[in-house]
Amino acid sequence: MARISFHEVTVDFGATRALDNITFSLEPGEIVGLLGHNGAGKSTVINVAAGVLRPTSGSYSVDDQEVVHATPAAVSALGLTVVNQTPTLVGTLSVFDNLFLGRGSVPRRERKAIAEEALSRVGLADVPTDAIVSTLPVGQRQLVDLARGLVAGDMKILFLDEPTAALGASETETLHALIRSFAEEGTAVVYVSHRLPDILDVCKRIVVFNGGRLVMDQPTENLGIRDLALALAPDFTDLESHDAAPHGDEVLGVSGPLDMHFHSGEIVGLFGMAAGTQFTVLESVFGWQHHGLAGRLKYTVDGKPFQPSSPGVAIAAGVFMSPADRESDGLLSNLTARENTLLPWLRGLSRLGYIGASTGKQVYEDARTAMSMHGPDGGAPIGAFSGGNKQKHLLSRWMFPRKPRVLLLNQPTQGVDIGAKNDIVRALRRLAEDGVTVIVASSESDEIARMCNRSYVIYADRAAEIPSGPDMEEELLHSLLELAAA
Repeated sequence: MARISFHEVTVDFGATRALDNITFSLEPGEIVGLLGHNGAGKSTVINVAAGVLRPTSGSYSVDDQEVVHATPAAVSALGLTVVNQTPTLVGTLSVFDNLFLGRGSVPRRERKAIAEEALSRVGLADVPTDAIVSTLPVGQRQLVDLARGLVAGDMKILFLDEPTAALGASETETLHALIRSFAEEGTAVVYVSHRLPDILDVCKRIVVFNGGRLVMDQPTENLGIRDLALALAPDFTDLESHDAAPHGDEVLGVSGPLDMHFHSGEIVGLFGMAAGTQFTVLESVFGWQHHGLAGRLKYTVDGKPFQPSSPGVAIAAGVFMSPADRESDGLLSNLTARENTLLPWLRGLSRLGYIGASTGKQVYEDARTAMSMHGPDGGAPIGAFSGGNKQKHLLSRWMFPRKPRVLLLNQPTQGVDIGAKNDIVRALRRLAEDGVTVIVASSESDEIARMCNRSYVIYADRAAEIPSGPDMEEELLHSLLELAAA
């Protein structure tokens, strides 16, 4: 008996077909990876299962019983839980209140014990139930969202949408162990992620969507990262290898506890632990960090001393930085896509101080072409775009309206599909070929190895340089372990 089955499900949004005759099922205890480009239909099929969307045609069933007139409440009562990349919690309420929001059927006298048991099960036994959700890290908020599913009762089906996007390696291992324990109890798990190693680590089967159609359904044991990358983006091999760029003149120098040098026309990685020193260095160069290690580092730009007191000073010197969290630190949801892209430069692009509907329009269109952006036009709200295209807009802000001297990127391909990664890497390489110094800070070794000409591995106040090559990813990890043990 299948735990959940989709039968010829089609979803149309006007003239756009988001899902096209989708049929697949999961058995109890099965962990299935669901892959596809942004806009491939992954979120649509989740929303159908969750009762948020009604299919144009087709149906789905739980435990061989067709779900009719599905609503989020009715589907939750059937044992289906969805944990989104951005947790659907009320940030101003406590953990306890969020756990029982909309769960009026749970007797009040039993709630404390149920809450403690659910939190303990997901690894949050030490988190106070009266903690305000907005004060928790994203990873913990996702686990609170998961605990809500346990509070609802028997969790038969679990959809996880990008659950590890904001997690480090150890947190990811803990989450995977939890997923496996749910599966052992009969929960069917659908795991959506752009992090292919995570998919291969925990999933037993892979389903790939492309353009709303199911194009692959195979056991994981026969697949590797290359197979998945090629299924998602046939031109993946175009970008796998690249020769180290010839060194131009030194543009940025770092001295003090760390000794690093960055030249024009190259893409250089800063690799380290999740939330590690590499991000401190990036924020220090941009004038965001001034204490601790950041206060002991000295910089030069084009051979002249450079100690930015603020981001404004850095920007004036041509040192631009794109943050890691596009939702909270980058994009403004109340602005259009074009306004978001041109935001720091609008006044300079305006005439006589007037910012109109056509201000910077050609600059935006050029950026859109260079980054292969897809979706509605630039006058649409930024929220109307997929995650990958939002990321392209954020990066474009610091790449095209004004050419940087040094471009600092904080995990620039985090949470985007392989096709969007290709587009981003191509655009960055073109920028480097034009003489820009690009520095990429990340805790993901594959991101560094695929994108950079060379990299510094950083742990605390120690660094080691790793050249580009076929074994770069392995050398990055080995070097990090050596620095940590030193």
